[in-house]
Amino acid sequence: MVNLRDRIDILIRILFGSAIAIGCYFVVRPFLTAITIAAIVTVVSWPLFFRFKTNLGNRPTPAAFLMVTLLVVCLIIPMMFLSAAVAQQLPSAISGITEYIRTISAPLWLKEIPVIGTWLYSQMAIVFQPQALADLMRKMIDPITREVFTIALSLGNGLVQMALVAFIAFFFYRDGDALASRANDFLEKVSGDLSNELSHILVSTTRSVVYGIVGMAAGQSLAACIGFIIVGAPGTLLLSVAVFILSVVPIGPPLVWGPVAIWLYAQGEIGLALFMVAWGTLVVASVDNFLKPLLIARGTPLPLSLVFLGVFGGVIAFGFLGLILGPVLLAVGVAMVKTWLSQKARKRIAKDVSITFAMPKFDDEEPAHKAPEVKKTITPSVKTNKTAPRRNHPKSFPTGKHK
Repeated sequence: MVNLRDRIDILIRILFGSAIAIGCYFVVRPFLTAITIAAIVTVVSWPLFFRFKTNLGNRPTPAAFLMVTLLVVCLIIPMMFLSAAVAQQLPSAISGITEYIRTISAPLWLKEIPVIGTWLYSQMAIVFQPQALADLMRKMIDPITREVFTIALSLGNGLVQMALVAFIAFFFYRDGDALASRANDFLEKVSGDLSNELSHILVSTTRSVVYGIVGMAAGQSLAACIGFIIVGAPGTLLLSVAVFILSVVPIGPPLVWGPVAIWLYAQGEIGLALFMVAWGTLVVASVDNFLKPLLIARGTPLPLSLVFLGVFGGVIAFGFLGLILGPVLLAVGVAMVKTWLSQKARKRIAKDVSITFAMPKFDDEEPAHKAPEVKKTITPSVKTNKTAPRRNHPKSFPTGKHK
């Protein structure tokens, strides 16, 4: 029985440990996003790092430096140029669109339509009033402009964050084996026999989500590239690269094919402009809605319905990181429920099997292991033997008192 002094000692230890944990959280909180992104990047690219380390004589430090260099070249530098380009060219593009709208008038070919051409042209002339269109476009563009500037500023601020990600990822690569061992020990302490399955689910689901995002970006970029080629847009390759980079943002691709449609309309190609809008809305957007969940579901134990919920619910709850955290959390939760149910089923089966049945009796059995004997009652036949059995004979059955 625990006395009062021991209870006080346990309470002090709990309070002291909680205070230390809370203090560590407040210290690390500004860097939690960078640490999470660095861990995700490390887990996803670990096979490539392992190949580099093997080719470099099993030296983790040069391999980690090489991986961080690739991260900077392939991710941080393109983000730097993209944020600078958006910040510089967006105001001039918006002003150009607004000035062009002021010159829009009803198309003259409407007059050539039989019977209703003149009336339709007069009605469209009322609709295409320059000042009204400019005011309407300004109302539509202002929210989009603020959103794009917010994205550009976040990209600029994200450069500092990504530099921190690269710095942290270097140590994750270099000390990855020791960190993985500690993580497995922690999972074993927390989840017991479920630790191996949980570690596998965390790694496989994280990789599947990232591969799904990259595959979705490539699919949207390819679909947009086909549309740009069909309408004859200039700089198709650069536009496709912009779609690939901006596809991780929900309104990213429309920021690329939307101006292309406006440019086509300004050139008088109304049919191609409508085709670009339809292609971007129906084809490019459908890649994000259908291809990404399918790619994510291939490498995760979650069904497709839960993948949809994990991706969209994660984005609503956690923002951009919710793309990965949502499916990972759902996969871990489903695995824990399945394991709990399977353990309950195994206990129930073990309880049923534990019921013993009487086995046949064998002559060579030890007395302690013999099955219980079953006494049989033999009914005497109608025809009796003339020779009566001797009294107290081993084979005689007691039938009453002997005279």
